[in-house]
Amino acid sequence: MTGRAAEPNRVKQERYARAHERLTLALEHGFYIEAAMICESILTDRLHSHLHWRVEGTGLCTLEEVVERLAQKSVFRKSPPQISLTKPSSMFVLIMAMGLDFDDLGLDRHRDLPQRLNRWREDRNKITHNITYTRPDLKSYDEAFAEFMATAEGCAKDGKLLVGCLTDWDRAVRRRHARASHGV
Repeated sequence: MTGRAAEPNRVKQERYARAHERLTLALEHGFYIEAAMICESILTDRLHSHLHWRVEGTGLCTLEEVVERLAQKSVFRKSPPQISLTKPSSMFVLIMAMGLDFDDLGLDRHRDLPQRLNRWREDRNKITHNITYTRPDLKSYDEAFAEFMATAEGCAKDGKLLVGCLTDWDRAVRRRHARASHGV
C-alpha cells in the first residue's frame, strides 16, 4: 500500500502499539481494572474487524445473513441483535457472530474460544460494575475489596492471554482463506 490507503493502517498500528504498551504498564503496576478495559477494547475491535473481513473481505456471508442467523438464537428472541460494520457493536453480539461459523483450526489453543471470550466478558462486566456497587437493600458488597482486586487481576491477565489467542486465530483464519482462494 502506498499514499493515502496506507495511512489509516499505520495510524491503527500505532494506536494498537500504544494500547499494548498501556496494557503492559497497567499490569506491571497493578492497575488491573484499566488493563481489563484495554483488553476489552482490543478484543472488541478484533472481533469487529473479523466480522467486517468475513462480510466485506471474503463475501462468505452478508451482514443481513449474520443478523438473521443471530436472531434465531434464543438470547435474541425478545430483541433482535444490533450489529453494524461501520459503528461499534456490543462485544456479546460480536462473540455470538464469531460463534456462528467458528472453527478452532484443530488447535487446542483456539478450542472453545467464543465461549472463553464470553466468560471473560462476563467477568469484565462484574469488575466494571462492582467497583462501588452495593445492593441498595443491604448496603453491603458481595466480596471484600481484596477479593475484588484479585478478581480484577485475574480478569486482566486472562484478557491479555485472550487478546493474543484471538489475534492468532484471526490471522490463521485469514491465511487459510487466502491459501484456499489462491488454490494453494
